[in-house]
Amino acid sequence: MIQQTSFAPKWGIFIVLGLAALLLAGYLAYALNLTGGVLGVPLDDAWIHFQYARNLSQGNGFSYVPGVPTPGSTAPLWTLLLASIGLFTDDFLLPAMLFSAALFLLTIWLTYRLTLDLTDHVGVALLAAAGLAVTGRMVWASWSAMEVTLFTALSVGGVWAYQRRGLTGLTAVLFALASQTRPEGHVLFALAVLDTLFAWRWPYAEKRPSATWKNLTAAVLIYGAIQLPYALFSLSVTGRPLPNTFYAKARQSTLYSWRTLRETLQYHWQDNWLTMLLLPFSLPTLWRRNRLVGSWLVGLWLLLPFIVPFLWHHGRYTMPLLPFQMIAAAVGFYWLANKFWHNRQAVWLAFAGLWLVVGLWTAPYWAGMLGYNAREILEIDVALGDWLAANVPAEETVAIDDIGTIVFQGPRPIVDLNGLVSPEMWPVLDDADPPTAAMRLLATSGVRYLAIFPDWHPLLVSDPVIAQPIQRFRTDTHSIIFAQEAVVYEMDWPYRQQIEPQHEETAVFGDRIRLRGYDWLANEQTVDLTLYWESVTAVVENYKVFIHIVDENGTIVAQTDRLPVNGLAPTWRWQPGDLVRDVHQIPLPSDLTPGRYQVRLGLYTEANGRLPLSNVSFPVDFITLLDWQHLLISD
Repeated sequence: MIQQTSFAPKWGIFIVLGLAALLLAGYLAYALNLTGGVLGVPLDDAWIHFQYARNLSQGNGFSYVPGVPTPGSTAPLWTLLLASIGLFTDDFLLPAMLFSAALFLLTIWLTYRLTLDLTDHVGVALLAAAGLAVTGRMVWASWSAMEVTLFTALSVGGVWAYQRRGLTGLTAVLFALASQTRPEGHVLFALAVLDTLFAWRWPYAEKRPSATWKNLTAAVLIYGAIQLPYALFSLSVTGRPLPNTFYAKARQSTLYSWRTLRETLQYHWQDNWLTMLLLPFSLPTLWRRNRLVGSWLVGLWLLLPFIVPFLWHHGRYTMPLLPFQMIAAAVGFYWLANKFWHNRQAVWLAFAGLWLVVGLWTAPYWAGMLGYNAREILEIDVALGDWLAANVPAEETVAIDDIGTIVFQGPRPIVDLNGLVSPEMWPVLDDADPPTAAMRLLATSGVRYLAIFPDWHPLLVSDPVIAQPIQRFRTDTHSIIFAQEAVVYEMDWPYRQQIEPQHEETAVFGDRIRLRGYDWLANEQTVDLTLYWESVTAVVENYKVFIHIVDENGTIVAQTDRLPVNGLAPTWRWQPGDLVRDVHQIPLPSDLTPGRYQVRLGLYTEANGRLPLSNVSFPVDFITLLDWQHLLISD
């Protein structure tokens, strides 16, 4: 054991906490300067929690849209805690921010206590606590009003209880509460169970509470009992045991995302590269005293790429590992000091100074990021929510990307295009052609408005006949939202509930697709033709529509060949009874002479040719839709 040094008194933790409080105040002041004095949070997701908490506190159950139960929060415990705020006020913003900041200070103290138990050395414990206090991403998270600091505090507290007591009932409760704050907590508890089993074969070199089958069984039962209510609620609503948000985000095309691993390690290196260099030297001490610290730190780094294809929100899913990174690094320095610099105060002081400088180096960046992120949320999400509340009737269903502020500002029926609170979007997100799947789902769900980032859905809003922009919102920076513009569109979907064509027509192609009628208008430059299709049965093939304008000799003078609705409503997507409006514009030659012309149309595939009509007694593979005697031309 290293002899205690005079420069590391036990009351030093209060200096560290004071430093953390000053940094919190400085970050907030800097952010307010960037937002023009308007208080805001750096993530729209915070407003999702506010909405759940408000509904819960007002007796609407665990719902996002009042009266529609949905397990759309991966942090039910955070939601429950925020609901206590809702008993007194509808203004969640400042109380939630203060709460998450206070939990950051608690995490620093817990980090100090855990490290002290691991090393019996106040200086090492202060190093770990101070390293966490000056980590810019954690200070950013502390003002996010998100569950990050709650999960971090519970996970550090759970590992500390495991260090002191082993896997007992109290330890199981802390781990279970952590899992009710973030689903990654299940991994932490699983590692604790494995470590308990592992310890029976390779016990810790230093004395630790011994585990028994009785204690282990009781811990597992306690843990499971705390998980059960929300899991049953999720099962009853979606048929799956985990929250919507997990399934909405845990989607990737490959088994393992090396991008996620690379980005994770880059973030943690940038937090404090000195701590990353020290991690390998912590292994001897951690093996003897607490294998869970290292296995949780490295394990989540390696596991996350199996779950998500890339990182969101500055890597916030691994921010709770930062205390363990600081603990392991401090323990690594403890081992090196014990090996080479035993009781050399100058070395300790120099290292502590370097440790703090490396951590504080990124403070201006993260303070600015807090402000820029909050400003973007204010300029896009808050402004969009205010506009919808004032201009779109509350009973209208709106399909949206960022759902938090919009619904909190004006509760209404929504379809969440990312599936966080709308499980009906999961098949769309997993579909081979998501835009056309979304087109059909939104049309048949009665959605009239989109409030989206058009860069995320370029095909969905590519046709001005379908999507008419009515309001735009922009931000100058690009720091947290993946797009700089949000647009509200009024939609006129190709899939119709009913049709009223100007001209009725009955033509059935191959007993599969019926033409119900058309609208048309001819001028000097174009023939504007709107076709109304009905799907007789589910269609497998991807048919194209050909439209030929022919003269009296049958010669084609103008034509179009394309998929229905420019490919946004392909025939293979149609289901029995679908009604589809298909708008075409056929350019006419500038030298077209007056005369008699016909419009012919049909359906075909490149592989199988034209689809014959099945409601006529003679073989024909097109229909003559209309003709006109004279084409008006200018003199």
